[in-house]
Amino acid sequence: MSQRMEMEGKERDLEGPLKEEVERGNYAAAASMAEQPEGPTERIREVQEAAIKQYITEYRNASGAMALVQEYRFTDDEIDRLLEGILEEAKRSEGKRLPWARKCFDAKTMKYLDIEEWISHYGKTLKRAKGQ
Repeated sequence: MSQRMEMEGKERDLEGPLKEEVERGNYAAAASMAEQPEGPTERIREVQEAAIKQYITEYRNASGAMALVQEYRFTDDEIDRLLEGILEEAKRSEGKRLPWARKCFDAKTMKYLDIEEWISHYGKTLKRAKGQ
């Protein structure tokens, strides 16, 4: 299931610019907006999780994901749950050709990594980022 599809239907509860950002798939901006005093506090964690997932699956941006983990103060359990959910989704969708399930070049390792390899390489780093 794509990030956009995962949030589909949930944006009904949102209004204005926040709803527009979720519909566009711009979860980092939506998370930032949700944290504002007038934002929907009950939805903040959900949108933050969507933003981190987007940085991991679509962008394969480890430093960006680490910065969000730190900014949002995710716990080890929350990070584990998110990473396990991504891996489960990738396994369930084998053959469906999720755009983010393909191998992508990773500049740090200088290798093409699938999502499982990427998480194996960067998962521990994401947990360490929360404490920095």
